[in-house]
Amino acid sequence: MILNFHIVDVFAEEKYQGNQLAVFENASGLSDEMMLRIAREINFQETTFIISNEEKKGGFDVRIFTPEYEVPFAGHPTLGTAFVLLNSAQNTDKQNITLNLKVGQVPVNKEADTLWLEIDNPVFSKIFQPSIANLIGLTTDDVDEAYPIEVVSTGLPYLILPLKNLDAIKRIRFNNEQIKSWLFENNFYKTNAPDKLTTAFFAFTRETAKVENQLHARMFCYENGKVVEDAATGSANSCLLAYLLKYESSKISYRVEQGYEMGRPSLIEIKGEMNETQGFSLKVGGKTKLIAQGKWFV
Repeated sequence: MILNFHIVDVFAEEKYQGNQLAVFENASGLSDEMMLRIAREINFQETTFIISNEEKKGGFDVRIFTPEYEVPFAGHPTLGTAFVLLNSAQNTDKQNITLNLKVGQVPVNKEADTLWLEIDNPVFSKIFQPSIANLIGLTTDDVDEAYPIEVVSTGLPYLILPLKNLDAIKRIRFNNEQIKSWLFENNFYKTNAPDKLTTAFFAFTRETAKVENQLHARMFCYENGKVVEDAATGSANSCLLAYLLKYESSKISYRVEQGYEMGRPSLIEIKGEMNETQGFSLKVGGKTKLIAQGKWFV
């Protein structure tokens, strides 16, 4: 079995920036186990599989895998896969496309060279005290107490952690044993694997590396006893957008820089609104760069 595949950088202003993604076409012949094995071989944060290059119920069936498991939704895989689909021969005349993900249908719209995904279902849950800053090597003085530390989800949950400045966000250091104990005490277990502890921390500050941007962020995910940083996280930024709409303003348009501490500078655009009758409208956008494409022998 031979599959076409593409490697793209998502939320990248230039090649070799942003978050890497591998996209496989016409993957209906692959078993769940084989998709996971391929994702482990690629070893990016996520790998996506377009089940068929034909639309079904108004969208394209797509599955997303990390090297450890399948996820129902993730931002940069959604945009990167949409980029591949929109640049395929049968879709070049389209300006929008829909992906059928485990979380449901997610529309993606093209505006010039930026792709935007739309989400409208944020869920707000646990709020924590500033003292949890010690879990990441910081103190309560580093926390911006104008905002709460809260878990928000738009398909994947993130603990949103507001910090005062770049110095604080650069000093983040995890103590694995402390994190493990805290996750256990607060019941942070994976939904589809109740024996495994997991969570994702999304720290942000208003002090930025570039003056044209409004927010600077870092995302860390605890999995299987280790902490992994992500260069650009669309799902986390959609949660941050919902959080800021709730606590700051009912209409927002920001540029978020991420990945600088990893040497993978990324730019994520977020814009949205919140009103009492229609709820939340969340849009996350960015540019995608094609890096490579070829044949994969299964």
